[in-house]
Amino acid sequence: MRKPAIVLTALLLTAALFLAACGERGTEASSAAPASAASAASEPADEASSAETGDAQASAPESLSDDANDPETGEGASVVIPIETDSPEFDAKFRENPIDAAYVKESAEAVSTLDMVAVCEKYAALWEKEIEAGMEKLLSLATDDREVYQKEQEDWETGKDAALKSLTEQAGEGSLAQVEAAGNRMDFFRSRANAVLRELYSYDPEFGYAYGSEGEAVSAVG
Repeated sequence: MRKPAIVLTALLLTAALFLAACGERGTEASSAAPASAASAASEPADEASSAETGDAQASAPESLSDDANDPETGEGASVVIPIETDSPEFDAKFRENPIDAAYVKESAEAVSTLDMVAVCEKYAALWEKEIEAGMEKLLSLATDDREVYQKEQEDWETGKDAALKSLTEQAGEGSLAQVEAAGNRMDFFRSRANAVLRELYSYDPEFGYAYGSEGEAVSAVG
Protein backbone atom coordinates (compact mmCIF):
# COMPACT_ATOMS: atom_id res chain seq x y z
CA MET A 1 0.00 0.00 0.00
CA ARG A 2 1.19 3.49 -0.76
CA LYS A 3 2.55 5.92 1.87
CA PRO A 4 3.62 9.60 1.75
CA ALA A 5 7.38 9.83 2.19
CA ILE A 6 7.85 13.11 4.07
CA VAL A 7 6.22 14.13 7.34
CA LEU A 8 7.22 17.47 8.81
CA THR A 9 4.81 18.02 11.69
CA ALA A 10 2.02 16.17 13.46
CA LEU A 11 -0.52 18.10 11.39
CA LEU A 12 1.28 17.32 8.16
CA LEU A 13 1.52 13.70 9.21
CA THR A 14 -2.24 13.52 9.62
CA ALA A 15 -2.82 15.23 6.28
CA ALA A 16 -0.29 12.99 4.58
CA LEU A 17 -1.94 9.91 6.01
CA PHE A 18 -5.23 11.18 4.69
CA LEU A 19 -3.88 11.45 1.17
CA ALA A 20 -2.54 7.93 1.45
CA ALA A 21 -5.78 6.47 2.77
CA CYS A 22 -8.03 8.38 0.39
CA GLY A 23 -6.11 7.26 -2.66
CA GLU A 24 -2.58 8.65 -2.80
CA ARG A 25 -1.11 7.02 -5.91
CA GLY A 26 1.61 7.33 -8.58
CA THR A 27 0.78 8.88 -11.91
CA GLU A 28 3.14 6.61 -13.83
CA ALA A 29 2.31 3.32 -12.10
CA SER A 30 -0.39 0.91 -13.20
CA SER A 31 -3.44 0.25 -11.00
CA ALA A 32 -2.67 0.40 -7.26
CA ALA A 33 -4.01 -0.74 -3.89
CA PRO A 34 -5.62 1.60 -1.33
CA ALA A 35 -3.07 2.97 1.12
CA SER A 36 -2.63 1.75 4.69
CA ALA A 37 -2.49 4.88 6.84
CA ALA A 38 -1.79 2.95 10.02
CA SER A 39 1.24 1.21 8.50
CA ALA A 40 2.52 4.51 7.15
CA ALA A 41 2.60 5.93 10.66
CA SER A 42 4.44 3.03 12.29
CA GLU A 43 6.60 1.00 9.88
CA PRO A 44 9.39 1.47 7.32
CA ALA A 45 8.79 0.12 3.84
CA ASP A 46 10.74 -3.13 4.30
CA GLU A 47 9.96 -6.65 3.17
CA ALA A 48 8.21 -7.62 6.39
CA SER A 49 5.80 -4.70 6.34
CA SER A 50 5.12 -5.30 2.64
CA ALA A 51 4.07 -8.86 3.46
CA GLU A 52 1.77 -7.70 6.23
CA THR A 53 0.06 -5.00 4.17
CA GLY A 54 -0.33 -7.45 1.31
CA ASP A 55 -2.28 -9.80 3.60
CA ALA A 56 -4.55 -6.93 4.64
CA GLN A 57 -5.88 -6.20 1.17
CA ALA A 58 -9.59 -6.83 0.54
CA SER A 59 -11.15 -8.58 -2.43
CA ALA A 60 -13.62 -6.53 -4.48
CA PRO A 61 -16.23 -7.97 -6.85
CA GLU A 62 -15.30 -8.39 -10.50
CA SER A 63 -15.85 -5.40 -12.75
CA LEU A 64 -16.48 -5.18 -16.48
CA SER A 65 -12.78 -5.21 -17.21
CA ASP A 66 -9.88 -7.12 -15.64
CA ASP A 67 -7.76 -6.70 -12.51
CA ALA A 68 -6.44 -3.36 -13.78
CA ASN A 69 -9.70 -1.91 -12.48
CA ASP A 70 -9.30 -3.39 -8.99
CA PRO A 71 -8.08 -0.91 -6.35
CA GLU A 72 -6.65 -3.87 -4.42
CA THR A 73 -3.87 -4.63 -6.95
CA GLY A 74 -0.67 -2.94 -8.07
CA GLU A 75 1.56 -0.19 -6.69
CA GLY A 76 1.69 3.59 -6.84
CA ALA A 77 2.55 6.77 -4.94
CA SER A 78 0.60 9.83 -6.02
CA VAL A 79 -2.76 11.44 -5.20
CA VAL A 80 -5.11 9.03 -7.01
CA ILE A 81 -4.73 5.48 -8.26
CA PRO A 82 -3.71 5.40 -11.93
CA ILE A 83 -5.84 2.72 -13.61
CA GLU A 84 -4.64 1.20 -16.86
CA THR A 85 -7.00 -0.56 -19.28
CA ASP A 86 -6.57 -2.05 -22.74
CA SER A 87 -7.13 1.41 -24.25
CA PRO A 88 -4.45 4.10 -23.82
CA GLU A 89 -6.85 6.59 -25.38
CA PHE A 90 -9.50 5.91 -22.77
CA ASP A 91 -6.88 5.98 -20.01
CA ALA A 92 -5.80 9.44 -21.12
CA LYS A 93 -9.42 10.62 -21.11
CA PHE A 94 -10.07 9.14 -17.68
CA ARG A 95 -7.00 10.82 -16.21
CA GLU A 96 -8.62 14.15 -17.05
CA ASN A 97 -11.90 13.39 -15.29
CA PRO A 98 -13.30 16.30 -13.23
CA ILE A 99 -13.97 14.20 -10.11
CA ASP A 100 -10.32 13.40 -9.49
CA ALA A 101 -9.39 17.04 -10.05
CA ALA A 102 -11.95 18.19 -7.49
CA TYR A 103 -10.93 15.46 -5.05
CA VAL A 104 -7.25 16.42 -5.18
CA LYS A 105 -8.10 20.04 -4.46
CA GLU A 106 -10.53 19.30 -1.64
CA SER A 107 -8.41 16.63 0.04
CA ALA A 108 -5.48 19.06 0.22
CA GLU A 109 -7.62 21.39 2.31
CA ALA A 110 -8.70 18.77 4.88
CA VAL A 111 -6.93 19.17 8.24
CA SER A 112 -8.66 16.73 10.61
CA THR A 113 -9.49 13.04 10.46
CA LEU A 114 -13.18 13.94 10.37
CA ASP A 115 -12.51 16.17 7.35
CA MET A 116 -10.53 13.41 5.71
CA VAL A 117 -13.22 10.79 6.15
CA ALA A 118 -15.90 13.22 4.94
CA VAL A 119 -13.98 14.02 1.76
CA CYS A 120 -13.42 10.36 0.93
CA GLU A 121 -17.06 9.51 1.59
CA LYS A 122 -18.20 12.43 -0.55
CA TYR A 123 -16.18 11.29 -3.54
CA ALA A 124 -17.13 7.65 -3.04
CA ALA A 125 -20.75 8.77 -3.45
CA LEU A 126 -19.88 10.81 -6.54
CA TRP A 127 -18.18 7.83 -8.16
CA GLU A 128 -21.21 5.69 -7.33
CA LYS A 129 -23.36 8.18 -9.24
CA GLU A 130 -20.97 7.91 -12.19
CA ILE A 131 -21.49 4.14 -12.17
CA GLU A 132 -25.25 4.57 -12.32
CA ALA A 133 -25.17 7.25 -15.02
CA GLY A 134 -22.53 5.50 -17.10
CA MET A 135 -24.34 2.16 -16.94
CA GLU A 136 -27.62 3.76 -17.97
CA LYS A 137 -25.93 5.29 -21.02
CA LEU A 138 -24.09 2.05 -21.80
CA LEU A 139 -27.26 -0.03 -21.73
CA SER A 140 -28.95 2.43 -24.07
CA LEU A 141 -26.16 2.06 -26.64
CA ALA A 142 -25.05 -1.57 -26.29
CA THR A 143 -28.12 -3.11 -27.87
CA ASP A 144 -26.41 -6.42 -28.72
CA ASP A 145 -24.70 -6.86 -25.35
CA ARG A 146 -27.20 -5.13 -23.08
CA GLU A 147 -28.10 -8.29 -21.16
CA VAL A 148 -24.44 -9.13 -20.58
CA TYR A 149 -23.65 -5.72 -19.12
CA GLN A 150 -26.84 -5.70 -17.09
CA LYS A 151 -26.01 -9.10 -15.56
CA GLU A 152 -22.48 -7.98 -14.70
CA GLN A 153 -23.83 -4.88 -12.99
CA GLU A 154 -26.35 -6.93 -11.03
CA ASP A 155 -23.57 -9.27 -9.88
CA TRP A 156 -21.47 -6.29 -8.79
CA GLU A 157 -24.41 -4.83 -6.87
CA THR A 158 -24.99 -8.18 -5.17
CA GLY A 159 -21.41 -8.33 -3.90
CA LYS A 160 -21.05 -4.63 -3.10
CA ASP A 161 -22.13 -4.63 0.54
CA ALA A 162 -19.92 -7.59 1.43
CA ALA A 163 -16.93 -6.01 -0.29
CA LEU A 164 -17.41 -2.68 1.48
CA LYS A 165 -17.82 -4.43 4.82
CA SER A 166 -14.58 -6.31 4.22
CA LEU A 167 -12.71 -3.10 3.41
CA THR A 168 -13.98 -1.49 6.62
CA GLU A 169 -13.16 -4.48 8.81
CA GLN A 170 -9.66 -4.92 7.44
CA ALA A 171 -8.83 -1.28 8.12
CA GLY A 172 -9.14 -2.01 11.85
CA GLU A 173 -10.07 0.46 14.58
CA GLY A 174 -9.09 4.01 15.45
CA SER A 175 -9.17 7.34 13.66
CA LEU A 176 -6.46 6.46 11.16
CA ALA A 177 -8.26 3.22 10.33
CA GLN A 178 -11.42 5.21 9.66
CA VAL A 179 -9.53 7.35 7.16
CA GLU A 180 -8.05 4.28 5.50
CA ALA A 181 -11.41 2.54 5.25
CA ALA A 182 -13.03 5.64 3.75
CA GLY A 183 -10.26 5.94 1.18
CA ASN A 184 -10.58 2.28 0.26
CA ARG A 185 -14.32 2.66 -0.24
CA MET A 186 -13.75 5.64 -2.52
CA ASP A 187 -11.26 3.63 -4.58
CA PHE A 188 -13.72 0.73 -4.74
CA PHE A 189 -16.40 2.86 -6.41
CA ARG A 190 -13.87 4.73 -8.56
CA SER A 191 -12.47 1.50 -10.00
CA ARG A 192 -15.93 0.22 -10.86
CA ALA A 193 -16.81 3.52 -12.52
CA ASN A 194 -13.62 3.22 -14.57
CA ALA A 195 -14.71 -0.23 -15.77
CA VAL A 196 -18.19 0.93 -16.75
CA LEU A 197 -16.88 4.04 -18.51
CA ARG A 198 -14.29 1.97 -20.38
CA GLU A 199 -17.10 -0.05 -21.93
CA LEU A 200 -19.10 3.11 -22.61
CA TYR A 201 -16.06 4.57 -24.38
CA SER A 202 -16.26 1.71 -26.91
CA TYR A 203 -19.67 2.98 -27.98
CA ASP A 204 -19.26 6.69 -27.34
CA PRO A 205 -15.64 7.98 -27.21
CA GLU A 206 -16.97 11.47 -26.52
CA PHE A 207 -18.95 10.50 -23.43
CA GLY A 208 -19.23 13.03 -20.63
CA TYR A 209 -19.34 12.71 -16.85
CA ALA A 210 -22.38 13.11 -14.64
CA TYR A 211 -20.25 15.39 -12.49
CA GLY A 212 -19.74 18.89 -13.90
CA SER A 213 -16.32 20.47 -14.21
CA GLU A 214 -17.38 23.21 -11.78
CA GLY A 215 -18.33 20.69 -9.10
CA GLU A 216 -22.05 20.45 -9.76
CA ALA A 217 -23.83 17.26 -10.70
CA VAL A 218 -25.42 17.43 -14.13
CA SER A 219 -28.44 15.48 -15.25
CA ALA A 220 -26.96 13.17 -17.87
CA VAL A 221 -23.81 11.88 -19.54
CA GLY A 222 -22.88 11.87 -23.20
